[in-house]
Amino acid sequence: MDIYSYLVVQQAPYFESGDIISLHKPETTFGRKSSTLTPDISFNNIFVSRKHFTIFLQSNNIYIKDLASKHGTYLNDKKLNPFKPVQLKTNDKISFAKNLVVLSFSLRDFEQTSELSILNIDNLAKTEPKLDFLKQTLHIQHDTISLTEKEFKFIDILLQRKTFISREEIIEYVWPERQITGSNEYLVGNEEVNALIYRLRKKLPNSIKINTIRGRGYTLTLKEDRMPSVSR
Repeated sequence: MDIYSYLVVQQAPYFESGDIISLHKPETTFGRKSSTLTPDISFNNIFVSRKHFTIFLQSNNIYIKDLASKHGTYLNDKKLNPFKPVQLKTNDKISFAKNLVVLSFSLRDFEQTSELSILNIDNLAKTEPKLDFLKQTLHIQHDTISLTEKEFKFIDILLQRKTFISREEIIEYVWPERQITGSNEYLVGNEEVNALIYRLRKKLPNSIKINTIRGRGYTLTLKEDRMPSVSR
């Protein structure tokens, strides 16, 4: 069976609640970035060790292992013993940095993941979001939202794709003028992309959500507003 595993951020500094950290590598190391070490997933906090813990695949099972971190790694509120792997199960809670960071583990096979994607597409059809290219606005249910040019392009490509889109594709579509002549690279930093997403999240209603798949890209989730309309 093909396995797809990921973490859902419950709370963490510089992350949005609901952000997804994909565990697509055979081993993913978590820790604090330094001048000599860059972990796969970094958390800039004094209570996070440079090498804090790792999550890895072994014999078709997913394990977590604390790397002798100073302040410990907790699985379902129980402190892990250093260098002793423990198998992860769906909905397991991982916490560290004195509970400043709380993550939820999820494990799916690709058939389940495909079903989830189809459900999101069905939700898109129900809400029927529309873009007005002339007025540069987004219309969703009872809301009309004015967008900047870059915000408009970001939402446009997410609606076109409906499922996952990579950060590189976002940059290519939203900032075409930033391409370096004669190469496939663009002069757009992560801070600029993150700032754009932050502004969009502040503007969008609760019925539309931009999900971050950490280190990979983004998805768009829409849900039907079941609140009754108010007569005016």
